[in-house]
Amino acid sequence: MRIMLTVWPQTCHLYPAVPYAQALQLAGHEVVVACPPGAADDIVAAGLTAVTCGEPETGGWVRDDLPPDPQEMEHLAAALQVTAEERDTWDVFFQYYLMGVRFQLPPVPSGQNKALVEFARAWRPDLVLWDPWFPAGAVAAKVAGAAHGRVLMGPDYSGWAVELYARQTTPPPVDPLARAVRPLAEHYGVEVDRELLVGQFTIDPMPREMRLSRDLAAVPVRWSPYNGGGVKPAWLYDKPRRPRVAMSVGLSTRSYHKGEWRTPKVFEAVADLDVELVATLNADQLEGISSIPANVRTVDYVPLLQLLPTCSASINHGSSGTFWASVAAGLPQLVGDTDEPQRVIVADGENSRMAERHILSKPAIAYLESRNAGLRLDHQKQSVEEIRDAIVAALEDPRYRDGAAAVHREWLDRPGPAEIVPALEKLAALHR
Repeated sequence: MRIMLTVWPQTCHLYPAVPYAQALQLAGHEVVVACPPGAADDIVAAGLTAVTCGEPETGGWVRDDLPPDPQEMEHLAAALQVTAEERDTWDVFFQYYLMGVRFQLPPVPSGQNKALVEFARAWRPDLVLWDPWFPAGAVAAKVAGAAHGRVLMGPDYSGWAVELYARQTTPPPVDPLARAVRPLAEHYGVEVDRELLVGQFTIDPMPREMRLSRDLAAVPVRWSPYNGGGVKPAWLYDKPRRPRVAMSVGLSTRSYHKGEWRTPKVFEAVADLDVELVATLNADQLEGISSIPANVRTVDYVPLLQLLPTCSASINHGSSGTFWASVAAGLPQLVGDTDEPQRVIVADGENSRMAERHILSKPAIAYLESRNAGLRLDHQKQSVEEIRDAIVAALEDPRYRDGAAAVHREWLDRPGPAEIVPALEKLAALHR
């Protein structure tokens, strides 16, 4: 088969899709990864074929159609009868997911998206796998006559929203996801229906407790951590002489923030402990830190697949890449999460500013806590002493080691990317 993957052109969106592309390629299929400029080097480094669609565009997040409209968010929440339990999911869907979708789907179809569709029309893939944050891939699939499915990299916010609209008994308000996809779809005469928004199936690495959509056709899979390659630093050759704790807040936050709000208390909490903290923070993230304890090693970047196997615990923000890499290493986790509502602010000359918790932290910590595999780290309310006690518990309390081991076993029980290739072959034959 010919198979096209297409993603938001950033590493945090590309890396989760790489294991599927590699598995399909190793199974003998012809695979390309096609997307707007920005990811070609990482695609090629993974041993895959890159197709760059269109030319780089300037302007960034400073665009009138991007900032979330709080009034519309509240109006739709009321009209759709979003419950208190669903409110956090709705806020993430409306503010973060939709803003990301609209960034790559402007009101007037972009040259990049037209180039993507034209490539698909010329190359004629049998199957298109697309990032839910990049539904232009679904339009390309329909124009090319290909089967198509989504590749989840976190909880299914778009599937949840489509099901939320479907359950309405009276005519619902305009669906903002459909509204975002419509200009590109109509340009090519493609109908905006449920299948275009959520695919014919979904590759879903989320465990049952972290699933948001309930009735969509899913191909369960094990998340396979991929961090890109790297030269192993000498300090990682030997086993650490004392317990090592990793601290990582992911790749995407490096682009949008200066300063890292959890760091000061975490550094202070470990300063008097007989541990080594390895914090993968760059200069922007360390901005405002006046002193670094002697037992803290800061490194701009090291692949988690090299670092985590040497560690006894993981402190992170709950995003999928770091979360699942920690699960794969069998580590207890301390996940940063606060009680403040999700919010995003976009201002002229600035990138988006998020609330002081990650959009995935709540489902991640709920899953870990249900299995005694992790603890919540709330830098806003917890004292340094409470954070220190949590770190000690993660390292020394057998409950958390046993819980992390159980989560690791559950992760291993799911089929890997190579094991779902036959299912994808059947789905492509069924739908194309």
